[in-house]
This record gives sequence, C-alpha cells and structure tokens, in this order.
Amino acid sequence: MIQITVDEDSCVGCGLCVKDCPMKVFELKDGRSVPLRPEDCMGCLSCHEICPAQALEHRGIYPAKRHYVDIRVCEMLNRVI
Repeated sequence: MIQITVDEDSCVGCGLCVKDCPMKVFELKDGRSVPLRPEDCMGCLSCHEICPAQALEHRGIYPAKRHYVDIRVCEMLNRVI
C-alpha cells in the first residue's frame, strides 16, 4: 500500500490536492490536508505535482516511466523516487 504523509508545517490548506485527486483520497481537516483514504491512492502523483507547498510525500510507489509521457512529469518523478 502507498503511504502518504503530509508535512503539517508546510501544508497551507489550499485544498488543491483535495480537488485534484481522482480517487478522493484527501480531505481538509482543521485547515490542513489529511489523506483519509490512502488505500485508494493509485499513485498518479497529481496531488504531489499540484501542491504549491510540496507538503506531500508518497512511499511505496513505483511508477513505470512509460505511463508518463510528459517529460516534466518524468523529471519530477526522478526527483521524488
């Protein structure tokens, strides 16, 4: 299972990850993003890419580069993994 952590000191509570996540993994609680359903995460990393504070960390994700056509996304994945 993918483990998602949110750096509470960095999270600004913008809600972009909540709106962007196709699997509805996140919810806002007390002005911060919380991964309430990490078991539903499909590892697309769209939340990580859209987070302006870079407050999200994913562990246990091993995406195949062939699934990501955009070179900027591949470069970001290389930094994350």
